[in-house]
Amino acid sequence: MFDKLKEYLGVLNSFSFTMSQITNHSLAIDTLRISEARYRSLFENIDQSVIYLDAAGIVVAVNKAAEQLLGLPRDITIGRKFVDSCVKVIKEDGSNFPEEQQPSVVALRTGKPVEGVVMGLFNPEQQNYLWVVVNSVPEFRAGERQPHQILMTLTDITRQKQSEGKLSMASVIFNNIGEGIFVTDKDKKIISVNEAFIAITGFTHQDVYGQNAHFLQSKKNSIKIDDELNGLAGPVNNWQGEVWRRHKINGDFPSWTTVSEVKDASGEVAHYVHVFMDITHFKKAQDHLGFLAYHDPLTKLPNRLLLKDRIDHSLQNALREGSQAAVLFLDLDRFKGINDTYGHAVGDGLLREAAKRIKNLVRKEDTVSRYAGDEFVVFMENIPDAKNPAKLARKLIDTFNAPVYIKGYRLKMSTSVGISLFPQDGHDTETLIKNADAAMYRAKKEGRNNFQYYSLELTSEAFEKMSMECALRQSIERHELILYYQPQVCLKTGKLVGVESLVRWMHPTLGLISPKQFISIAEESGFIVALGEWALQNACTQMIRWMDENLYVEKMVVNVSAIQFLRSDFVATVERVLRSTGLDPCYLELELIGSGFMDNSEHTIKALNQLVALGIDLTIDDFGVGCFSFNNLKRIPVKKLKINGSLVVDMLSNINDEDITRALIALGHGLHLQIIAMGIESQAQQNRLMELGCDQGQGHLYSSPVLPWANIFRKLSE
Repeated sequence: MFDKLKEYLGVLNSFSFTMSQITNHSLAIDTLRISEARYRSLFENIDQSVIYLDAAGIVVAVNKAAEQLLGLPRDITIGRKFVDSCVKVIKEDGSNFPEEQQPSVVALRTGKPVEGVVMGLFNPEQQNYLWVVVNSVPEFRAGERQPHQILMTLTDITRQKQSEGKLSMASVIFNNIGEGIFVTDKDKKIISVNEAFIAITGFTHQDVYGQNAHFLQSKKNSIKIDDELNGLAGPVNNWQGEVWRRHKINGDFPSWTTVSEVKDASGEVAHYVHVFMDITHFKKAQDHLGFLAYHDPLTKLPNRLLLKDRIDHSLQNALREGSQAAVLFLDLDRFKGINDTYGHAVGDGLLREAAKRIKNLVRKEDTVSRYAGDEFVVFMENIPDAKNPAKLARKLIDTFNAPVYIKGYRLKMSTSVGISLFPQDGHDTETLIKNADAAMYRAKKEGRNNFQYYSLELTSEAFEKMSMECALRQSIERHELILYYQPQVCLKTGKLVGVESLVRWMHPTLGLISPKQFISIAEESGFIVALGEWALQNACTQMIRWMDENLYVEKMVVNVSAIQFLRSDFVATVERVLRSTGLDPCYLELELIGSGFMDNSEHTIKALNQLVALGIDLTIDDFGVGCFSFNNLKRIPVKKLKINGSLVVDMLSNINDEDITRALIALGHGLHLQIIAMGIESQAQQNRLMELGCDQGQGHLYSSPVLPWANIFRKLSE
């Protein structure tokens, strides 16, 4: 074998494996026999990677260069097929290289040299591919037509392939990136553009080739890129900024551009690369965001920020000139009811109409702002006298009284207006708005649809209300809320049929406070949601305790505000409380308070039906008081109506109250509903209600509201 090796090493040293040299190998063999040891050393230490395979494709010899190139010890490679020594062999296109197509196999099969084949050999140690050029030369014995072994040489071209890959990737990126790119020579002449450039500018490569880079710049630019680049220093210079560019058809457009210098090996500038993007939409979005930062998106009116800025500026002028100004704070009366009944789309339409009516009445120099929700603020600068804002307030009230038509609905709205004056009622924006707001609340208390000026007395009243709200929000965590319980009885049998839970607040300084003093504050602030969930949780827990003590009652009655109920998660909240307490839904009765339950929305009907499906009974509280639709009553799945106590109190002495009570009982029974009357304080009232057909009663005649440990069960049985 080494005789033949010596012959082919001579061929290898010439780096030309031609057929003529192979047939004339006898002279080389004679020469190599002079010193076999020397050629063994040459085979082992030559820089060229050499591998010998026998006629079966089995590796029989591997030199040190090949061992290092492959990253495989020769004792692993020798004795195996070459293809079996590599985990994976691939072609240049990344596909698998079939064994029958590999150069050594082809050379053995055809008896002809196979040269210049590129193969990718997976290197398990480095976990990447080794790229080599393979030459396979068959060797014949005298008189034989089939080769008895193959000489393989492998040349490492991995770095070259990696460079080609990088160039290919750069080309792909250049042509497929979304940003426009054009390259100039050192004299700023355009020599190349990508596809995105053509799409963004409308100019083709032929349109701009050889043109100076200035050709693409708009006259709108206030900067010169050349001047900017000349001011830079360093090994890699670049500049970026906003540049207006030309479009072939559509006119100029703003772009964000980065220009980079590319230097050659000597450090001289060879090219400039311009990368840019069209920022037209970004600029529009930026302008829109700038508008939204200072305006209400629904009404397009100035928002709080812009309002404050304008008032601050005007007050400085007013102080300097000694003039007066006024702030009018408007709130739409009963807007929430309209919004809840007809939906947010109608509510938004109403707000836009309100903004339009206000704008039509104010002076050009006045500022109209949507302050929050259904609240608007008008700032009047340089008013002639303190009475002038009242004239505008009256006009506003009158224009709001005109009907509004939104999405086919004829709506009636009104507004309450509060007025504060500069400098009498405050010297800064915040104080003037706060005092106008306080005056607006007085207008609400005076019956709505009117205006009020600010007064010091009102400020004190507003402060007390704010303090009460703050303390109320802390009442749950401070354990200041208490549930009292009042029994409900069957008028015919006197049997206890239910217990209504009634919340009280043990204020740390004011003592025990009734719901009349804090429920409205809880509803206005939104705290009623947390308060209602607390009451439901504790009432259900108390019901379980009574059951554990073998004290049974048919229903635990819990009041539910319309504000609680109209939340989308109310039914889920009730289910969660029932699960956590373990109370069967059949023992729970929810008493619905407020006209919000009487709207015609599908959400309301769906939620009420979901509660009934759970097994919960529903009662409408204060029946006979307030406004509701009898037509809607037929759609609401309630079981009981509660007659307001104000009708019961004077029923025996006022024939009108008795007639109303009789009619309400008849109406309820006509709808197959039970009737319970609250506020029963005497046996005579009970007897008359029984004569009128009332089913159940509640009041001091049976028991005043008591704490849970008071034995109301025993008292009623006595």
